[in-house]
Amino acid sequence: MKNWIFLAACLCSGTVGAQAVSYRDNDPFVFCRYGQKNLDRCWSPLSPAAGTILPSPWCKPQNPYGKTPTADDIASLAEWYSVCTGVGQGDWEGAGTGEQVPFAH
Repeated sequence: MKNWIFLAACLCSGTVGAQAVSYRDNDPFVFCRYGQKNLDRCWSPLSPAAGTILPSPWCKPQNPYGKTPTADDIASLAEWYSVCTGVGQGDWEGAGTGEQVPFAH
């Protein structure tokens, strides 16, 4: 009996952590669907479920004379791949777009 209590205590003592999104005011739906808010970004998401992005043609390496990706471009892309890929998401059912509700973000 004591072994079961110890086992149950061990199983329940683990911590659960959630991953926060650094962009779009910590809204993963908006971040996974629209990417960064910066309009001059070097990538845009195409399909979070498939993990596909659209690299911007005005950034390196697609354009050798283009804009060098910023630290935010690189960090947000890595975060997008770690948070958004492989999981399907439903359609937005609220008013307007997800970017505008409850405030613009």
